Amino acid sequence: MRYGFFLSGEFPELARLEILNLLPSYSEFKVILEEPRILIVESEVLPEEFFSRLALTREAFIHLESLDLDGIWAVFSQITDKFTGKRVCVRVKKLDKRYKIKSPELERELGAILWREGAKIDLKNPQKMVKVYISEKCHVGVLRHVTDTRQFLERRPDLKPFFKPGALKPRFGRALVNLSGIRDGILLDPMCGTGTILIEAGLIGLDFCGIEAFRKVAYGCVLNLEFYGLPLNVLIGDVRRIPFKDETVDGIVTDYPYLRSSKSLGELESLYEKSLVEIYRVLKSGKKAVLISNRDLDDSLKEFNFKIETKLQQEVHRSLSRKIYVLKK
Repeated sequence: MRYGFFLSGEFPELARLEILNLLPSYSEFKVILEEPRILIVESEVLPEEFFSRLALTREAFIHLESLDLDGIWAVFSQITDKFTGKRVCVRVKKLDKRYKIKSPELERELGAILWREGAKIDLKNPQKMVKVYISEKCHVGVLRHVTDTRQFLERRPDLKPFFKPGALKPRFGRALVNLSGIRDGILLDPMCGTGTILIEAGLIGLDFCGIEAFRKVAYGCVLNLEFYGLPLNVLIGDVRRIPFKDETVDGIVTDYPYLRSSKSLGELESLYEKSLVEIYRVLKSGKKAVLISNRDLDDSLKEFNFKIETKLQQEVHRSLSRKIYVLKK
C-alpha cells in the first residue's frame, strides 16, 4: 500500500520525522518520494490508530500517482474505473505558487472526467474524495485521514486548570511523543512540568509516568491530568535520581528548563550532566529518548552510547531557539 502525507507548513521537517519515527512501530516501510510538504511511503496497511496519533500531518491519502501537471488529465482518464458508480468529489490543493492554474477550475475539469465515466459527483457527502496536491510534482490520491487540529487549540496551555508560561503547546507535545516511536510500554517524562507531554501520551492510549521536582507544579500537573480523565501518574522527585530500576522504560520525552540556574535544581550544567546519566540508565536498550533544550547537547552526549538519530532546531522567538534531539540507546 502506498500512502501520501500532506505536512503542516508550521514545521514540515518535524512533521516528516514524526511520521518516519512512528512508522516502524506499525510496519516496515520504504520512502518513495519526499518534497517540502509531501511525503510518499510504501508500507503494509496502516490502522486508524496510526493516523489518529499524528499531530503535524494535515491530511493523509491513499497514493495513486505522482506526475507532472501536464499529465493530470490523462491520469484521471485512467483511474475512472476506481470510482464508477460512487459518489465522489475532487479537491485540488496548490502548494507551489509557480503554477498559475486556478484550483476550482481544475476541480471542475477533473470531476467532469470522472462523471463522464460513470462516477456521481457529490460535493456535500462524497463516498470518496479524490485529492490533487500540486507541489514540485502533482500528487493524486484518495483522502484517508484529516487531522483534527481543533483539538489542540482546545487543549491550549492557558485553558487548562493549571497554567505556567512557557508550557509546550499540545500539538508540539504530541509530535514529540510520536518522535519516540513508542507504541507499547511506559513513556517517562522526568521533568513533566504542567503535563503537556503526559496528557498527549495519555490521550493516544499510552501508559505514562511523570516526575516533577517542584511540589506546586506536580500538584498542578495532577489537576491537568484529572481534567482530561487520565491516570494521575506523577511523582515528586528529581531527574538526577530517577526512582526506577535500570532499563525499565520504553521511551523518554522531556523538555529541559531554560533558566541558567535555580535555587531548587542548582546549576544547569550539573542538572544536565546528572540527568543524562539517569535517562540513559532507565531507558531500555534499543529504545528512544527525545530531549528538548535551549542548549547544544552534543558534547554532553559524547559520554554515552546514545546514537543521535536526529537533531533539529526550532526558532521560538528572537531570544529562544529549541534544540530537539532524538536519541537511540
